[in-house]
Amino acid sequence: MALKEINRIISEVNGLNEKERMILLKKIEDLYAIPDKDAEEDDPLQAVFGLWKDYDINKETLRAKAWVKN
Repeated sequence: MALKEINRIISEVNGLNEKERMILLKKIEDLYAIPDKDAEEDDPLQAVFGLWKDYDINKETLRAKAWVKN
C-alpha cells in the first residue's frame, strides 16, 4: 500500500466520531483475532504440522539420530 493511501485512510479515521472509531477498531481486531482451537484442527496444514507439536527436537536428539543412521 502506498504511503499516499495510508495518509488518506488516516485522515478519514481522524474524521470519525468516537462510536465510528470503536466500530473500526472492532473490525480491525476481528481481522487479527486468533482463531479458536477447533478451527486450527480443521486446517489440513495444521494437522500435518500438529504431529510435531509435542515432539522434543533439539541438537542432541538430532545428532544422536544422525549417528545411529550413519
